[in-house]
Amino acid sequence: MIIAENLPDSMSAGVLESPRNFRIREIPMWPLESYEDSDMVLIKVAACGVCGSDFRYYLGENPWAQHTLGRFVPNAPNIVLGHEYAGTVVAVLDERNRHLLGKRVAPVCSKVCGACSDCRSGRSRLCESTVHMGHGQGWGMQDFFPGAYCKYAPAWGSSCYEIADHISFEEAAMMDILAVCVHVAEQGHIQPGRPILTIGAGPAGNGVAQVALAMGASHAVLLDRSGTAIGVANRQGIGTTIDTIGMSPDEIRVRLRTAAPDGFGSVFDTVGTADSLALGISALGKAATLVNMAVHDAEIPLNFMKLGSERRIVTSCNFELGDYPKALAWLEAGRLRVKEWMTATSLEELPGQFLRISSNPEEKGVFKLVVV
Repeated sequence: MIIAENLPDSMSAGVLESPRNFRIREIPMWPLESYEDSDMVLIKVAACGVCGSDFRYYLGENPWAQHTLGRFVPNAPNIVLGHEYAGTVVAVLDERNRHLLGKRVAPVCSKVCGACSDCRSGRSRLCESTVHMGHGQGWGMQDFFPGAYCKYAPAWGSSCYEIADHISFEEAAMMDILAVCVHVAEQGHIQPGRPILTIGAGPAGNGVAQVALAMGASHAVLLDRSGTAIGVANRQGIGTTIDTIGMSPDEIRVRLRTAAPDGFGSVFDTVGTADSLALGISALGKAATLVNMAVHDAEIPLNFMKLGSERRIVTSCNFELGDYPKALAWLEAGRLRVKEWMTATSLEELPGQFLRISSNPEEKGVFKLVVV
């Protein structure tokens, strides 16, 4: 291994030992050589975002499997959570990655096999052999599954993107969700000149709204019950916000018809319940698309008449590699803004944050936590 600084033998990490059992533990340094991939590098983590999927893992779900495989897969014990990270490359396994040493990078948090039918057909986001940071996916048996809620984290040199000097590590740590938002918007078939709706104005809904506007949507409407989320969208001036606290479904529908008399060209559901699906379908215009961004194991009745006039429902998972540099270019150009999202926290505070937020997610009081 080629190193740029002396590395410790162990470090503190945020470990999900089992559902709702998340604590800070001292773990050994990652054994990069044992992963049998010469492309691996080591990142000194400067910032790591707390993703909504991390809370789902905390509660015992496996959102990667539910979205990508279409089934539930039990989580392994001792997952070091965290996959939205940025930092400096401090070690590499192979000479071909020596040029990365000392570079400020935003790594892609996963690697696909490149050989399966999905990878060969341009659907690598659906690769069942994906190796994923912070998810326990694809690593085989490990004492601790790699993630970025720690001081050092593995990555793959071939998909480490250098970040411009004017982009902070905290902003760069948002790259994973921004790339996801690019793919979600592509799944939603943004139609230039037509408005879009996000049901949920958290980081996913906010990010999708920004990407949709960058792709030519005429206007964005964001719904949420969280005053925090509504406040962030208003400060950013993204579009029309509707605080749904105290509103009946009929009242919400009236507001949406006023905002988009002909319906929305794309609707993005970040909630994934029967009620949010019904609301989203009712808001679809002709030849419009609803994207379910939160797949849950639930039976939901559907009246197919509501999908007449070429309305459609799709899901979205992960992103294609090409979505990442597109999102990074828009971030660096200021077309995507995330500075207003972030609240800094420490690794030591994380277990308490997970307990507090999972107990009352609608009143979490922060928009996007970032471990620094």
